[in-house]
Formats: sequence, structure tokens, C-alpha cells
Amino acid sequence: MGLSEGYFRSVMVGLVLYLLLRLILSCWILPILVYRKIRKNGFGGPTPRFPLGNVTEMKVDTKIINNVASSSLAISHNIHPIVFPYFARWQKSYGEVFVYWLGKEPFLYIAEPEFLKKMSSRVHGNKWGKPNVFKHDRKPMFGSGLVMVEGDDWVRHRHVINPAFSPPTLKAMASLILEPATKMLERWTTLINSGKLEMDVEKEISSMTGEIIARATFGLRNEKGSEVFEKLRAMQFTLFNSNRYVGVPFSHWICPKKNLEAKKLGKEIDQLLWSIIKDWDGSHHRYLVGYLMEGEKLSAREIVDECNTFFFGAHETTAMALTWTLLLLAIYPC
Repeated sequence: MGLSEGYFRSVMVGLVLYLLLRLILSCWILPILVYRKIRKNGFGGPTPRFPLGNVTEMKVDTKIINNVASSSLAISHNIHPIVFPYFARWQKSYGEVFVYWLGKEPFLYIAEPEFLKKMSSRVHGNKWGKPNVFKHDRKPMFGSGLVMVEGDDWVRHRHVINPAFSPPTLKAMASLILEPATKMLERWTTLINSGKLEMDVEKEISSMTGEIIARATFGLRNEKGSEVFEKLRAMQFTLFNSNRYVGVPFSHWICPKKNLEAKKLGKEIDQLLWSIIKDWDGSHHRYLVGYLMEGEKLSAREIVDECNTFFFGAHETTAMALTWTLLLLAIYPC
């Protein structure tokens, strides 16, 4: 009995030591070796503190700038130092190209067009790598959509999607854009005439662009498209509120409830998209789902992921650009 207990304890001690060594190797030794190799190749940047990398610095800078911004009434169009204070500070110290770290994952920051042009001329678009850490953390959002696939899969997805964004196709979608925009402006006019001089412009534009994207993806009268959009927005807030430690080992355990909520929303969105694809009868060729289903070049799973990608990629960028444009027009009316 004593021999068996001793053997069991030895095995357990050995297992614990093995896991501890793997943890140290993964979280400290390997990232340090990668950091030294990057420095040796001429890339500067802030010094990381593993296993958090530069996350602590980023949080401190964001907290400081938020306190300053909340106490100031001044509005400036120079938004970069306010939204990304750490990038603005590092850019002054290390130039327009540098490496920063999220946990044990290095990221290349590029604010120099010529550098990007030079890199693009030497490396084809389908050869650019996609960070595995984002593939995992953003899987409920993008799945295996265009922003996540690589190599030949990227070429295939791009080839299928390109026709949906040709000038003639976009011109044919003008009515899909015009109607929601007109309705929004008429609603604003009514509110102003009734004496309400303040409104949440960002919320209004976000709702309007969401309706446009739902129509452009699934058609004019597909109510399921709007439901998908609402759930995708909920997932977006859930993911970005929980994954603040991207790249940090075991970060998915920090907010398990939020991560489970995002996965649940992901499954509900998939079911809605599956039902839309199943009911598709080929009459909506001019909508995105029609192009994705043409020729059976993409699997049903890939079509679902591309719909998700289109919602996220098209909505946030468009809504923010329009909101910021209106703000600039308000600041500089002449």
C-alpha cells in the first residue's frame, strides 16, 4: 500500500511540475525569445511585461485620458489621442511602425503608408497571417468569415463576395439606402418641429445603418434580418465588454458568464441565418445572400459566417463615419 501511495504521489508531483514548466515556457520564456527576435530585426516598441504584455499600460493611459476628457468641454476632431492614447504616446516615442503586445501575442502597429505599400508589394494579400488569438476570441462574431480565413480560402471567399460590391450592384441598392435614410431625416424633422432640440444621433444612425444592412443582406421585407442584426449588436457589446485581456493566458476564464452569453447568442444567430438560407428561393439575387449562394462555392457554414462578417464590418464603420461627419459639420458649420 505504501509503495502504491508513494508512486501515486510521485506521478502527481511530476504532473504538477510538468504543467508548471509548460506554463512558464508558454507565458514567459517563449514570448521573451520572440520579443528578442523582433528587436533584433529592427522593430522597436514598448517593453512588454509578461504575461500581460502592454495591457496594463494601455488600461492606465485610457483611464487617465477618460478622466481628462470627462472634465473638459472642448471638442476636437483629432480623435486618435483620445480613443487610443497609448498608440499616440508610443508613436511619439517609437515612430510610425512599432510592435506592441497583448498578453503574450505581438502586434505590429503601422501608421506609415509607404511601409504598408512596400510590405504589400512583397507579400500577397492571401499570405498575410491572421492572429490566432483573435480567431479564438472573436469566433462567435466572425466564425470563418473573410476577415479570419487565410490562403486559398481567403481567395475563394473574396472571389465569391466581390461581385456583390461592384458599382452596378451598389447602384441597384440605392433604393435600399434611400428609404431608411429618408425616414430617419423625417423623424428628426418631426422631433425638431415639436420642440425637441436634442437627440442621440449615434443611436439614430446606428439604427438606420442596421436596417440598411439587413435589407442589403436579405431583402426588403425580411423581418428575420432585423432580428439577426439586434442579436449581433448584443453579441458585439457582450464580447467587447468581456474580452479586455485578449492575448493574456486563460483570459477566457476572467469573464466566463459573458463568454457563455456570447456563445449562446452565436447559436441563436446561426439558427436564424440557417432558416433564412433554407427559405431562400433564388429570387433575391441582388442581395448579398444571393451572391453567396450562387454556384455553391461556399458551404452553408461559410455563408452564415460571411453574413455575420458583413453585418459587423459594414455596420460599425459606416455608423461611426456618419456620426463623426455630422459632429465635424456641427463644429465647423461654415
